Amino acid sequence: MELLTPRQMSNCEKESEKYGVSLSALMDNAGFCLAEKIKDIGYRQFRRRVLFLCGNGNNGGDGFVAAKILSQSGFEVSVMLLCAEPKTDLAKSAFGDMPKEIEICENADIESFDIICDCVFGTGFRGNLPTEISEIFERVNGSDCIKIACDLPSGVNALTGEADSSTIRCDETVTFHRAKLGMLLSPAREYCGKISVCDISIPKEACTDKPIKLCDKDFIKSVLPKRPPNGHKGTFGKLVCICGSRQYPGAAAMSTLAALRSGCGIVNLASTSAVVDTLSKSIFEATYTTLDDKDGQISADADIENAIKSADCVLFGCGLGNTENTLSLLKNVLSIANYPIVIDADGINCLSGNIDILKDTNAPVILTPHPAELARLCGLDKAPADRLSAALELAEKYGVTVMAKSAQTLIVSRDGVTLCDKGNTALSKGGSGDMLAGITASLIAQGIKPEFGCAAASYILGSAAEYLASNRSERGIIARDIIDALPFVFFNLEG
Repeated sequence: MELLTPRQMSNCEKESEKYGVSLSALMDNAGFCLAEKIKDIGYRQFRRRVLFLCGNGNNGGDGFVAAKILSQSGFEVSVMLLCAEPKTDLAKSAFGDMPKEIEICENADIESFDIICDCVFGTGFRGNLPTEISEIFERVNGSDCIKIACDLPSGVNALTGEADSSTIRCDETVTFHRAKLGMLLSPAREYCGKISVCDISIPKEACTDKPIKLCDKDFIKSVLPKRPPNGHKGTFGKLVCICGSRQYPGAAAMSTLAALRSGCGIVNLASTSAVVDTLSKSIFEATYTTLDDKDGQISADADIENAIKSADCVLFGCGLGNTENTLSLLKNVLSIANYPIVIDADGINCLSGNIDILKDTNAPVILTPHPAELARLCGLDKAPADRLSAALELAEKYGVTVMAKSAQTLIVSRDGVTLCDKGNTALSKGGSGDMLAGITASLIAQGIKPEFGCAAASYILGSAAEYLASNRSERGIIARDIIDALPFVFFNLEG
């Protein structure tokens, strides 16, 4: 599936007129698609009383077109105007074309209808629903009718995924041309129900913006590094993990184990003597480099150049601690390396306020911030609602790949944007970020492009959580369970 932002969708509609498809034709096509969906449901479930809740813009116009078609197809149709008379020329024309048999009302008996279609606000909606509309929507949510949204549920922000709490919880959403990004982000996705994408004849030539890709199995299979039968450990890359401290040995353990389970040929953990002494007793498959301790952390004077000289990728930050010492280490790594560096956790925290050091490296850099970390990188006081714009700004300004983590993860680079929506609340625990960083760095060390490595890692981690949740509670799944499930996920992808 390909996704668009509201701005991209608006551009497609405007450009369509240059190729002979008018906005009026697009509205007619959208109304037809909406009517066809309602007819299909109505015929199958013997539901014939339909109420359209319509706004005064073009989303309401789509509803007027659909109402006319349904009325001519034997349905009993009513239209409730929630924002008074239509205001746009297209909506006015569609409103005037409705037959007299359609009842126009301002306050309908919600409970008496079989199907209610939300055509109030479109992709331009921002903020909160007006009180009077919220009250009507709450009545709809409390009814037993089938609930359908036109393009997207009113109250949903089509860019950020924010949603008013009174938004109708739809059974189906009929969207046009492409799904909109915000519909697949939380919490908006909980209001959309089943999403159907309908072709409304926007010419291919009218779509000049690069769409957002949604990760699926076929895409991940296509980008996973191949494993030649005659390969050896050197074939599959060397990863150096500069991770861990006396306070946080678990972060080093989880990132290292996840990297090993993801196919990297050699995984070297470079850490303090305390971490190495502890983990080498249980993680036998890794190699180890001991870097001098300084108050339980890797010394800023450690021989980093020697530790990473033969790496194909470096993972930096998991469990290092947010200190001046860590910042000095990061500056050293950035000045030395000319291969990909995945910067996670405390590495990201050290960049906050010092991010311009990224301009002084020749290495491809991959940043893996969660929302609060993304805010700090961007100099914001709180997590941005619009994660896409924040990540795009970072990627463009510093030439980096940004994996903006959340319940749905956005991977942003200069080459494009990918969304991954795999996973569940089994990942809502400590260690998930360390695992994701380890998988990402492991795949990149094996030769995959950084943006593909981020997408694949997010998909694989989420798939492991979903695989485990098929026969056990999400609340009881921990990081070690997910790491152990990784080979099964890879098996399914490679089959």
